[in-house]
Amino acid sequence: MIMKIFRKILLFFAAFFVLSSCSQKKLVSAQINFMQPYCGGARPTPEIIKDSETPRPYANKTIVFVSSTGKTDSVKTNAAGLFSAKLKIGDYKLYEAWRYYKKADGGMVVSDFDVECLKEEWQKEIKIVTVTKTEIKFSEKNEIIEVCPWNLPCILESHRPPARE
Repeated sequence: MIMKIFRKILLFFAAFFVLSSCSQKKLVSAQINFMQPYCGGARPTPEIIKDSETPRPYANKTIVFVSSTGKTDSVKTNAAGLFSAKLKIGDYKLYEAWRYYKKADGGMVVSDFDVECLKEEWQKEIKIVTVTKTEIKFSEKNEIIEVCPWNLPCILESHRPPARE
């Protein structure tokens, strides 16, 4: 009788341990940067070119996590482009909010764009994060590039702003 009770208690704790270890979350932290090309009209100086090739923090922006099971969560970066999130073990794709929510970049209207082209843009994740019991691995996928207004991908010609001279 005592052995049966002992076995049940032991099984209970074993099951509890297995279930709790499967649902453990790990703290994932990373910095998100973006590139901003030179958009001026005059010939850029070497300093301007160098500045345009320097990554900048993706500050105070929303990043959306999509797990391999389709569950989503989001986090906002701080002023330095850093974020922290607690994630369960698994694989996650990170997206810019406008891509995940299928909007146009920069607050523009989707109807100003070729929607088929935008569908391809919406699929571009920033990173893939793999969380295991022992490590957190980041795979870089697509750089965030703040394009010049006259060079927006997918914009319809009739809505393209004029290029600067």
